[in-house]
Amino acid sequence: MKKRKGTLNAIVFILVAIYACISLYPLIWAILQSFKTEGEFLNSIWSLPSSLSVSNYETAFQKGKLDTYFWNTARNTAATLAVDIVFITLAGFAFAKLKMKFKSLLYGMFLINLLIPTPIILLPMYLLILDLHIQNTLAAIVFPYYQGFAPLGLILITNYFRSIPDEVIESARIDGCNTAQILIRIIVPLAMPILSTLMVLGGMSAWNEFMWALISISDSAKYTLSVGISTLNDKTSILGYTPVFAALSVSAIVFIVIYLLAQRAFVQSITAGAVKG
Repeated sequence: MKKRKGTLNAIVFILVAIYACISLYPLIWAILQSFKTEGEFLNSIWSLPSSLSVSNYETAFQKGKLDTYFWNTARNTAATLAVDIVFITLAGFAFAKLKMKFKSLLYGMFLINLLIPTPIILLPMYLLILDLHIQNTLAAIVFPYYQGFAPLGLILITNYFRSIPDEVIESARIDGCNTAQILIRIIVPLAMPILSTLMVLGGMSAWNEFMWALISISDSAKYTLSVGISTLNDKTSILGYTPVFAALSVSAIVFIVIYLLAQRAFVQSITAGAVKG
């Protein structure tokens, strides 16, 4: 039995390792290209760079305006996360722990957004921001991003809040805490793993989003990284291909580092949902 279990574990490990290699290969390949000279890249896309030159990164930041796109994206992502966490936490707490009329109906109305394909609502949303005169503003980016992430975030945080015993809330009420104090002082500290997970998932979604950023922003000085990198790709005849790979590497590495830092909380939230939910 032990020998069979060991063999099964070895097979699973090999399959996971193969999958990891396949998943990481495009990123590693792009990073390697970012250190090549333009001549090395055109000569062979499979060879290793002769030296770890950062000239492509300098070109991407200085001539490709990557620094502007980077800070625009960082600002948009931070604002989106603030809106996501506050509103999703409030809604999740209400649906999980508070008594109110039509709770199931309201919850279903939130989740029905998952069934609506994004391309269908792009035109109505664009016409709406034109009518509100908020094109090229932060609001035109943040609230559509929140609308897109809210259903998934609400499912995750509501199920996590339901795993918290009601006795904890009842004890807090006996001690004189009101609803706001219970949420801020008790529920939020207990929910830090799932909140960290939501920040990673919501941040990645906002950081990498392309279609809505392309539609809602016409001012090139306010382009996000995804849109800015696409404009760099259109300038390969001037800047070359390798600065584009440098820009792609910067965009990808940021959230890889953030995920690694938040990995423990991410795993904890998944484990808690699996055991208690």
